[in-house]
Amino acid sequence: MTIDQLLKAMSEEFGGEPETMKLLSKISERAVFEHAANKNFAMAGDKIPPKYKLLLSFAVAAALGSENCIKTYARVALKKGITKDELAETLMVARFVKATTVFSDSTAAMEIIANHS
Repeated sequence: MTIDQLLKAMSEEFGGEPETMKLLSKISERAVFEHAANKNFAMAGDKIPPKYKLLLSFAVAAALGSENCIKTYARVALKKGITKDELAETLMVARFVKATTVFSDSTAAMEIIANHS
């Protein structure tokens, strides 16, 4: 497969141009192929249904704040039949989990505050 074929396949899957991958291909085609191989590896398992893997990907991208990935996963999800309501609920779960890390990351500070006389 050539880099142009890979980028075309990504465009078809993502429902739009993979701008980041196009730019990366100008720097290192090998990195784009490695990225595609890593995606294939991550998605190859059969214990989690593909729909859930896509929702997980969407949630993680949202929690990490990766705007390009969030938009890409939203497009792919809608194209694959995931509903707006399912995506909205996924965002609510991601928001909750990310917000929870504020408390978790503050455990040492809470010990200081709680034990202050």
